[in-house]
Amino acid sequence: MSYWYVIKSKPKAERRALREIEKLGIEAYLPEYKIERMNRRLRVRKVTTLCHFPRYLFALLEPRHFGWIRDCKGVADVLPGFPMSPQPVPADDVLALRAAQAAHLFDDTDHARRLRGETVKNTLAATRKRLIGKNVRVADGPFTSFPGVVEAVESLERLKVTIEIFGRPTPVELEMGQIEELAA
Repeated sequence: MSYWYVIKSKPKAERRALREIEKLGIEAYLPEYKIERMNRRLRVRKVTTLCHFPRYLFALLEPRHFGWIRDCKGVADVLPGFPMSPQPVPADDVLALRAAQAAHLFDDTDHARRLRGETVKNTLAATRKRLIGKNVRVADGPFTSFPGVVEAVESLERLKVTIEIFGRPTPVELEMGQIEELAA
């Protein structure tokens, strides 16, 4: 019976260990994600692929494979490591990681953001830029119809608004649906 195990690789040798394990005919998985950086001098976007867990990968192994795995180039050990015997990880966790990677949930590139349905309007940075310092009116909750000023955007759903209660500015945390933007 095969189980998923965590393989510890030597420093910066994750991809080499992955290739060597796959040469043995063993299914292996290296969680990766992509980031996009802008080279301002050359005005070019560069996409870099990084390991999600540096020095660690997963392999679907049977107990007879442990010796083969330890002999692969780039492999340091099967976790938890010597002198303890290898311990399997839940298959659901590995499958969830694979599904998230396939859906580009970890990637920070324009392509991945478009696939996830994120637009410039609904990103956290754009929301902060649009709302911080703006006058708003509370549309729902105990402070309905109170005017206020957005002080901070905690997330896409939560923000901190300063409203005036009894002549004193009071910070209140509200949800995005509880406010209305006022025209400038």
